[in-house]
Amino acid sequence: MDEPPLFPDCPKEDVQQNWNCFTDVLQIKLKNRLLSKPMSSLDLIDTLFVTLKVDTIGQLSVMGYSNKNNLSPMVYSSVEEVVASLPKFQPAFKTNLEVPVEVHWILPVAIYKGN
Repeated sequence: MDEPPLFPDCPKEDVQQNWNCFTDVLQIKLKNRLLSKPMSSLDLIDTLFVTLKVDTIGQLSVMGYSNKNNLSPMVYSSVEEVVASLPKFQPAFKTNLEVPVEVHWILPVAIYKGN
């Protein structure tokens, strides 16, 4: 992979700015989704590691989770709903071949109950 995937709703001139913008968008959407759900079952502070994939057509999907401690199933369904609601990425490309490639990465998501 020579050209990473780019999130369409963020600046495309700088790869790092695009990534930072994408993680901010994801964080805001997850926070809003979790705040709209009943929070009584979410009494702990934890980090959920979400394995994400951008395929060769730019579709983002959840591949799995690490550190599945005592989190409510509502957290997992919220993550999957938010990921499914996002627009397609510009896929990653192998530059010298101009071939789109699939990319996987692990994104840490802090889960906590705010006051």
